[in-house]
Amino acid sequence: MAQGKIIIKLDQYLKTHNISRCSLARKGELRYDTILSYCRNEVTRLDTDTLAKICTALDCNINDIIELKK
Repeated sequence: MAQGKIIIKLDQYLKTHNISRCSLARKGELRYDTILSYCRNEVTRLDTDTLAKICTALDCNINDIIELKK
């Protein structure tokens, strides 16, 4: 069975909603480097606490920022 790939669409979401990475970092109480890693799709292990903070700060659902490509 072929496995899919997780795509992090955070940067696209931020651009669409005109939100800066800095403001997300402040509002979500996260390090800017963490946000940058998610925006660049460079995360190898997703942290559920970080994702919860991002979704809460953006008032969005997880599927708004993460996608499974089959």
